[in-house]
Formats: sequence, C-alpha cells, structure tokens
Amino acid sequence: MMHIDNIITGVFSEHHFSMAVRESQKLANVFKAKVRPVHVIETLGLNPFYPRETEESRLEALNKFKADVDHLYNKHGANHIEEPVVQIGRIHNELVNVANDYDNPLIVVGRHTEGVMHKFLTTEAERIIAHSNTPVWVHPHRSISRLPQTIVCALDFSDNCKRAAEVAVMVARTCAAQLYFVHVIPESTGYVDLEGQLNVYYPQEDVERDDVKLKVTKVMSEMVASLDLEGLCYAEKILSGGAADGVKRLCDEVDAELLVMGSSSHSNIERIFMGSTMRWLLNSVSEDILIVP
Repeated sequence: MMHIDNIITGVFSEHHFSMAVRESQKLANVFKAKVRPVHVIETLGLNPFYPRETEESRLEALNKFKADVDHLYNKHGANHIEEPVVQIGRIHNELVNVANDYDNPLIVVGRHTEGVMHKFLTTEAERIIAHSNTPVWVHPHRSISRLPQTIVCALDFSDNCKRAAEVAVMVARTCAAQLYFVHVIPESTGYVDLEGQLNVYYPQEDVERDDVKLKVTKVMSEMVASLDLEGLCYAEKILSGGAADGVKRLCDEVDAELLVMGSSSHSNIERIFMGSTMRWLLNSVSEDILIVP
C-alpha cells in the first residue's frame, strides 16, 4: 500500500505562509511523515522587485525563511520539521525538483488565487500538478481544515484512475473516513468510453442509456473489488450530467472534505491545457483536493 514519508510544503507568499505550513503539519502528524518547507525565489517574470539570481539573495532569503518557520511551527507545536529550503528559479519546476529528491513524497500547496482571475489564468497549483510525478494536495482555504472524515474519489477509468483510487483508500484508512467512489455519465455527445477513446455517438433512447449504465456499473464494481477495502465504509455512485457538476454535486451532498482525482497524462499538450473538468473543480470547490498522477 502506498504511504507518505515526506511532505513538501510550497510556501510562496507571506499571506499564505501560515495556511500552508499548518496544513502540512496536520498531515504530517497523520501520516508520520517529515515536513520539508520550500520557498522559491522566482527570477523570471514581470515583477521588477524579484532579486537577481545570486547566492547572496538565496542565503538572505533562507535566513529569513528559517526564522519564520521556527516562529510559526514553535507557536503551533511543531513536530517532524526538517530544515527549510530556498531555491531560485520557477516555482513549479523547483518544487517538483525538491519532491523528486525524496522517497514517497506529497506536495502540499494552497490554491493561492482568489476572485475570478484564476478562471482565466493558470495558477501555480495547476503548473505544479501538470509537471509533478507525485501526488499534490491543494488546500483552498484561508484557515486550517480538520482531517477528512468524508472523501469522494472521482473515477473516469483512465490509465491512472486505479492509482487515484488506491491513494483515496490509503487516506480513508489513515483518517478513518467514509469513502465514496463516483463516475459521472455525461448527457451529451462526445462521451469518453471506458477505454478512454472519444465516442461521438451517445445513446438517445432510455434502453440504450440503461445499457451504458449497466456497463459502467460493471466496470466500476470490478475496479472497486480490486482494492483493499477491508474495514472501510464505502459506497459506489453513478450519476448523470456534466462531469464537474456531478462530482461537485456529490461533494456537496455528502459534505465531503477531500476530493481525490487522477491527473491527466503528462504529454506536452496537456501540460499546457489542463483538462477542463479538473481545472474547474480545482479552482471552484471548497474541499481540499488531492491530485494523483
């Protein structure tokens, strides 16, 4: 079973500092993992106040970062805290590089964008997800949340769907949470079939729709049966409608505190254009989201 040994905490701004490190501390206590806070001095961009790429700049930032980490963690009763790291470069690249240096990592970041602009611009959380080969936990709140007691795992039967389900089971077992598996059958053309291929034909008759639901039910049942669910409370849900809307509807219905999803493949195109369903959920739902590559 998958486990987590190192939590890489991305701290990008003073405004979100407390939120990110305290969320990581909470997860570290649950998973018995080490927290590794990381700050990135980004030298590429339009901000004229970014420091020049020098070792002096990095050391100066590191000293301040250490003082902030010591102050915040001591204030909240810290455990498992490792020496903070300051990198110079692009935020998503450096955070992913640090995660790659450790075994069984989990990247934890805040959503970091409020208002409507994130609906049009790519956020740092999206960039990190697109480039990461490790799970990414996105915490969208301004305050620390409790451990998830209800988890929704969205299944689309893609290649990494099984891995996402396994991670959801691991978190549910660790947190003693109720787990819901959900698949949404769209009510429009362009249905993606169970092998991930675009099918421009979608059944219009009730009999045909029932046949699709039976096939989906069979595939979901087989996948769920392959998981180690002994001792867990879980349920399988098959909904109809828009994928993002259906997942959010279930999250609201069961008061979910964590949504687990598999990420898109890491092709060059998909690194630029994140799937619309995942992007909408990432920037819209109020629950924590765990994206599994």
